[in-house]
Amino acid sequence: MLPLAQRLVSIEVQEDYLLISSKLKGHTAHDRSMPGQISSAWDNFVDKAWDVFFESRHQKLNTDQDQQTKKQLDSETLTILNSQRQNNQKQQQHTRRELHDNEKTEYAELANQRVQLLDQYVRPALLPTGSEQDFNQNIFTNEQNDGQYDYFVKWIRGEYLIAKYGLAVQQAVKKHPALRDDAAGLNSVGDTKSIYGEEVEVPLDLILPKIDTIIDAFGMEDWSRSKVPVSSWVDADTNSHDNLSIKDIIHNKLHGQISYSGPLNAYFEMRRREDSYELWNYNYIFGLAQYLLDRVDDMDSIESVPVKTTILDVGAGDGRLIYFLRRAMQEIRTLNSSPISANISLLRKSGKSNRSTKAKMKANSQIFTMPTLIATDDGSWKAPMYSSKHIEVEKLSAVEAVVKYAPPPPEQRLEGESSRLIVLCSWMPPQVDWTADFRKPQSSIHAPGESGLGIVDEYILIGECDDGTCGHNYLTWGNPDAYESEDGNESSVPVAPYVEDGYQRIELEDLSLLQISRFDCKRSSESKTVSFRRGA
Repeated sequence: MLPLAQRLVSIEVQEDYLLISSKLKGHTAHDRSMPGQISSAWDNFVDKAWDVFFESRHQKLNTDQDQQTKKQLDSETLTILNSQRQNNQKQQQHTRRELHDNEKTEYAELANQRVQLLDQYVRPALLPTGSEQDFNQNIFTNEQNDGQYDYFVKWIRGEYLIAKYGLAVQQAVKKHPALRDDAAGLNSVGDTKSIYGEEVEVPLDLILPKIDTIIDAFGMEDWSRSKVPVSSWVDADTNSHDNLSIKDIIHNKLHGQISYSGPLNAYFEMRRREDSYELWNYNYIFGLAQYLLDRVDDMDSIESVPVKTTILDVGAGDGRLIYFLRRAMQEIRTLNSSPISANISLLRKSGKSNRSTKAKMKANSQIFTMPTLIATDDGSWKAPMYSSKHIEVEKLSAVEAVVKYAPPPPEQRLEGESSRLIVLCSWMPPQVDWTADFRKPQSSIHAPGESGLGIVDEYILIGECDDGTCGHNYLTWGNPDAYESEDGNESSVPVAPYVEDGYQRIELEDLSLLQISRFDCKRSSESKTVSFRRGA
């Protein structure tokens, strides 16, 4: 019954929000029609004169009278008009700023009213007696937690964020089309548009917001861009029970983490998607694509035979990450392939050929071979699926995907053929470890227990790490604080599992700085990108 009750409260609160919003819209419309906020008749005359004599000077004028008027204007008149127009523009900018400031104030007041409404609905359930004894309930002590506690905290946190910052999110989404598409969950991914009569995919810069756009849209200029350990976070005194606001109750008593949140966090909650944790942006996608291409090139440079590279995204959800990476790689390769085109052109013009030139071209053709990118997911998180032919998600679990696309062991490879596997995993489920399967010896798929190199040459984890909620803090990340000994003796912690299996951890800090995620806040950027590379 609890989920149903929460849903009913959400509906009631949203209806009240609409009533308040309708009042605000009427008030705002009245403000905009007030005298003094519309240009004077003289200002309108100057604007029209400017449009006729300057902005339209490259267009054919329709009447002889307009031509005659234009000739009669001397330099002094033009200067006066120019000065008047500049003054008019300044006045209009000032008026717009005042309107914007007034709207911000009104939206802030409305946001507070929305929070008060939420408080009225949930406080009687949280604090039925209004005494300190209420905080001994299971909902606050987290005793006998059967999963309902986490679900409830997640719900009430989302409701608060939407009440507080929902209007700011709406304004940001209206202003930035790329955010609007992503906010709907199903955006323009895979769609086409007609350009010069040819159907092409929608350009990535129209689908993916740039990181500067996100920061500006959600007011994140003073937010931390690096991860700060939870152990160093300092909150207000949580022992006091007097005069607690709904914000204090959620953050300090229920540990809902909202005090340092903002419109970005409400944006994720308003998407109403359980699988939405990372906000893919243009800078990050192209940065990750370039990193992967560089890694493939580096590994190819030490190989004596061509190597086929497969990049596999496990737990891929809706498959957008692989889709974006494929398109970004194609754009990068297209830009970088121009020297090859030039060499071929010069060779054809000269009619000459030599062995070294052909060898260089052959080497270049190997360097610029695109890797194969594959998205897989078992569907357990019910991510939305796209009907586009450009996005395919193969229904496989993480283990099944690695087994299917793993390179064959050395004894089964054909002569002159070689392949490698790079795995991506974004926001691995909590307390689950898939990485042990990434590191299994190549021969263990067919003969378990045999030793050898790990199946995966490199795997890249995206999301919270070490003390977060992605994967297992010890089995995945090697955090010694999370180690649990089978015999109960935890005095000596063994080496991290990935180290024992011959992998090296590499922090991809440049990429981590470009990430925007669901649980980022003013004091910490939570999501990171970390590579684990197999040793020789």
